Amino acid sequence: MAGTVLNMIGLARRARQVESGDAAVRSAVGRNKVRLIILAEDAAERTRKAFELVAGDAGIPLISYGSKINLGRILNKPSRSVVAIIDDNFARAIVMAMEKGGGKA
Repeated sequence: MAGTVLNMIGLARRARQVESGDAAVRSAVGRNKVRLIILAEDAAERTRKAFELVAGDAGIPLISYGSKINLGRILNKPSRSVVAIIDDNFARAIVMAMEKGGGKA
């Protein structure tokens, strides 16, 4: 059974509060829409470093969670290394779930 974090990402997707993929997330960051960046634990080192810089420069929280396949599956897409949450409430709920240990898949 999927963990709380994956459930919250799925709800955010259905509410159209998610951007996924490198270009879409960078574009959303440029438009100041992103409230949380989720990076797959198995993302390439280059991708990880790039989004750590992007998140740091923009002051956006970044968490590492799940695999590329799991993130893609919950979004009904091919594997995804990076996902952006664009709603404050979903972002807060995901961070709280991670802090409470609900991030276990």
